[in-house]
Amino acid sequence: MLHWLPDYDDLTADVKSAIVKSSYKTVYNKNSVIYLQEDTADKFYIVLSGYVRLSYIMEDGTAILYAIVPPGESFGELGVFDRSLYTDTASTIGTVSVLVVNADVFHTRDSCGQEIRAALSDLIATRYRTYIDVTKSLYLTSLSARLALSLLRLTTSLGHTMEYKGRVVPYLGTMVTQSDLGAMARGTRGNVNRVLKSWERDGLIVAQDRKIIILDPEGLEMQTMNAGW
Repeated sequence: MLHWLPDYDDLTADVKSAIVKSSYKTVYNKNSVIYLQEDTADKFYIVLSGYVRLSYIMEDGTAILYAIVPPGESFGELGVFDRSLYTDTASTIGTVSVLVVNADVFHTRDSCGQEIRAALSDLIATRYRTYIDVTKSLYLTSLSARLALSLLRLTTSLGHTMEYKGRVVPYLGTMVTQSDLGAMARGTRGNVNRVLKSWERDGLIVAQDRKIIILDPEGLEMQTMNAGW
């Protein structure tokens, strides 16, 4: 349940017990908002089942989808770490079960609190690389490049694979819609659909049973090679 921390196995039994005692399970219905950007960050979340969208609202009001959190991963960590506000909006895709950890457990003055904060800082450092990649991709001038990076990033983070014509290949399931891809790649749903259809004609992907199956990851990477910034 708590293997969302990169160094979970190194934590002491007391620390693991403190986290469990400060947490509880809850279920959110589909399309529910778990928290809003700039709400007080008083809870840390771990996805037990289902998927959670993380979106960032730009100053001009544009919503950028930058992550979809799968089971076993956490969210809300940055605001909890510095005892401030959530930096994004979290909402559910379908029904979602989460483990909710009260933020106070990360800020006790004893050795447990220090150890938990150290583990949380390692998690934030790992996630920071994702934030940098997302920010860089938004400034690519080509929708094809932005969309290719979004697809590759999602297939890596979600980790879904399937057998297709004798090969094991990555794919995006029904939890990711074309509207999601548009919000992540900064494009309209119609334009995203046109790019996907062109990639299908070129043999890079195939759309089947509401899945996007990645046939040629290297070909998608090539979409970004000549993109301008």
